[in-house]
Amino acid sequence: MMNTEQLLIQIKNLLHENPDLTEIAENSLSGIIENLKTRENSLELKAIAELEGRNFFVDSYQRGYKWKPQQVEALLNDIDEFEPKDENEFYCLQPVVVKRKPIQHEGKETVFWELIDGQQRMTTIFIILSHLLNKPYFTLRYETRQESSQFLNDLVQLNYTEQAPKFSHIDNHYFYQAYKTVHDWFATKSQEKKDIWRDKLLHKTKVIWYMVRSDHNKDSQQHSIEIFTRLNQGKIALTDAELIKALFLQSVIKAYHHPGIAKQKQFEMASQWDLIEQTLQDDEFWAFLSPHKGTNKHTRIELIFDLLAGESKDKQQLNHKTFLYFANQLKNASSYQIEEQWTKVLQGFHRLAEWFKEDQLYHLIGFIIGQKIKTINVLWQESKDAKRDQFVQILKSHIQRDYLERLFKVDKDSTRLDFTKVDYLSPSQRPKIIGLLMLFNIYINEKHKTRFSFRAYNNCQWDIEHIHAQQSLDLPSDAQREIWLNEQKAILDAVPESYKGLLDTKLTAYQQALAVEPSDTESLKKEYLDELSKIVGDVKEAIQTLDNLCLLPASVNRSIGNQIFLTKRQRIVDFENKGKFEKEHQGKFIPLATQQVFSKYFSDDVSQMYQWDEIDRSNYKAQWLECFKGYGLDFGGKA
Repeated sequence: MMNTEQLLIQIKNLLHENPDLTEIAENSLSGIIENLKTRENSLELKAIAELEGRNFFVDSYQRGYKWKPQQVEALLNDIDEFEPKDENEFYCLQPVVVKRKPIQHEGKETVFWELIDGQQRMTTIFIILSHLLNKPYFTLRYETRQESSQFLNDLVQLNYTEQAPKFSHIDNHYFYQAYKTVHDWFATKSQEKKDIWRDKLLHKTKVIWYMVRSDHNKDSQQHSIEIFTRLNQGKIALTDAELIKALFLQSVIKAYHHPGIAKQKQFEMASQWDLIEQTLQDDEFWAFLSPHKGTNKHTRIELIFDLLAGESKDKQQLNHKTFLYFANQLKNASSYQIEEQWTKVLQGFHRLAEWFKEDQLYHLIGFIIGQKIKTINVLWQESKDAKRDQFVQILKSHIQRDYLERLFKVDKDSTRLDFTKVDYLSPSQRPKIIGLLMLFNIYINEKHKTRFSFRAYNNCQWDIEHIHAQQSLDLPSDAQREIWLNEQKAILDAVPESYKGLLDTKLTAYQQALAVEPSDTESLKKEYLDELSKIVGDVKEAIQTLDNLCLLPASVNRSIGNQIFLTKRQRIVDFENKGKFEKEHQGKFIPLATQQVFSKYFSDDVSQMYQWDEIDRSNYKAQWLECFKGYGLDFGGKA
């Protein structure tokens, strides 16, 4: 293959012999120049065999070779275990980031490829091939460690020994350990198996070759250091999103023959990409789609590509599988095929945006994904051929069959449902009950034509609160008794005047007895609580069914404790009205349904605000049943 200088000489000679071609050449060369100016970083898949004879170097800003025997062996095993199902399938290595750099070598300028990222892997491949072929397959040079470069290139000439020699440089120690690992791994293999493995590495293993352009406004090494730092600080590797973006932009250059159109198309794609990324930065948008992982904000767009590729990242077996899907789709693609693929990306984004914008879809999908009833991949596939109303019914049926019925069925073989079946005391059921309370809050928000915030919900730890709670009869310490007495005095301040006299008398009797003989006061305390129960409900019993439960942030729940309804209500009102909640519990909120429970919003006729009574429970339960009815649950009038 001729180099660039030879090609230019050939063009010059051709034009000298055929002057009539000058105008055609000028137009063609102008197009080539514009094309080159438009190109961004180059991206392609290269088989390891394509690296033969190339020259690589590692600059001084990089750390030395540090792969341990376990890492070398893992690479050997991965390639060994890879079994291509057809001639087009290959094993993909992580990206190698390179930059073209002319270097004086053996008295002449030679093209070297600076390994900005991926030098550990490339060095290991160099060692493996050196062992298998008994000669270097490509050149690898460490820029400021000539001794290391010499040792690395002379590895195959060393007499292999079980006892490692002494090394004057730490790099050489790691080189030798890697070489020894390779030697030992292949020692048990027949020549036939070695040949099969070598061919698999050379012809069925590819590397993502990411070539960055030199920035002529910056010092070459400084430019490389900036890229290296970005990739290695916090181990931020090249993401599928970055690779796919480069893939689309590069494909445009190859497919559109007119440079001006190609440049315009690149600008259009880049602008649309930025708009999608900006939209996905909205935490409200992202929270209902991906609530379970702290995804890097700059890789959220990968979700769209994963969905289009039909790939769940949790089940990946190959590195960068989503990128490889699009690399295959865009390989030698025409402008029409690129447009087709990009249109699918835009349509995928608009589908997610529609889910977010439409309240009912937003709530159903957010709940299903948040409660892990179905994955977003499953919902994506189900939505493809379904009309909007059909999709809503599919979503509701998931909640009905895969969530609610499993909680309320009398037994797994029965069709009968029991409202009291939910077991608050079961540790395995507590997360499900919290999910039920979340679903009820979504229902209440929808009734008021407001949106439930999955972002705020996901940022908070939640607990189950008993609306009417059991008060502890056991007060072993003086401090606990003092706190309890102060709480009772606050209750007396809030109850109707007609009840205060008798309650105050009994509480005072108990308090005076404590001062004389604390151990002999239980009967007086019981008399007080019995009288209090007549007013605020039985304080010695906690009801465990849904019509006595609501949702509160865990920190708020702990601060309220086992208070009676009256006290809890006042605390929650204080949180909301006086701003204490925002100051003391940043990022937490009282759910709408919980606010309405303690304001007795669900009760038709409110005669008192100090007790959660049977009528209140009955009205609250009716709202629960109405919520469940929307998902096809029928308790047969025996709920």
